[in-house]
Amino acid sequence: MPMMRIPPDRALEEGEAVSDETIQYDSSWGRRLPAVLGREILLGVVMRALIYVHNRPKVYGRERLEDLRGPVLFASNHASHLDTPIILMSLPKPFRRRTGVVAAADYFYKNKLKAGFVTLAFATLPIERSGVSKETSERIERMIAERWNILMFPEGTRTKDGTMKRLKRGVAYMANQYRMPIVPVYLTGTHESHGKGSKWPTPHPVTVRFGDPISPRRPGEHRELTAELQEAFRVLAAESGRLVP
Repeated sequence: MPMMRIPPDRALEEGEAVSDETIQYDSSWGRRLPAVLGREILLGVVMRALIYVHNRPKVYGRERLEDLRGPVLFASNHASHLDTPIILMSLPKPFRRRTGVVAAADYFYKNKLKAGFVTLAFATLPIERSGVSKETSERIERMIAERWNILMFPEGTRTKDGTMKRLKRGVAYMANQYRMPIVPVYLTGTHESHGKGSKWPTPHPVTVRFGDPISPRRPGEHRELTAELQEAFRVLAAESGRLVP
């Protein structure tokens, strides 16, 4: 399997450098059976109950995943810390149990307590925002080789106003490099419930829409695939009564 090296302009976003200790955190234990079973309880029972009280998510388009075989890249808009658990809970069980989440190392892996929680809760994979290191590339390759799906947020960070921003090309780069289909996911309501800066979720209905899988293109056609993904988000946003620039 070829080494994936994403230069800074194709990374999640420009950001501060992270320490070697943070970069080298081994989150692979989050994909082992004890963690998977613990996640089913934490995500499927505890978080599901809390989110149901506040958000009562409605899910559309799950039938588009029926004939899909992993590994798959799920790419979603990003407005809230609620996005990750709501997406994972909305996935059919076979996908949910084998989907890990790309997480910004400089935010979620600054200390071992937070790193341990997100690894257990979401099978996270720490990634540098300013460019993917050799060590991180190797971890991504191992994850894909184990046939795990990956959830990414191609905007690179949570939107401040709920409006979807320009996509970065990391998702397209990875899809083309490893021949993985992309499933666009569009959420509404998470910004209103728990947007950037809010301390605790407030009641607000949430919808989750899965789009049609997008086939990878030839290596090098990252701009084209990113544009196709952007258009898919526009379609899903229109179905939700929203506009995407």
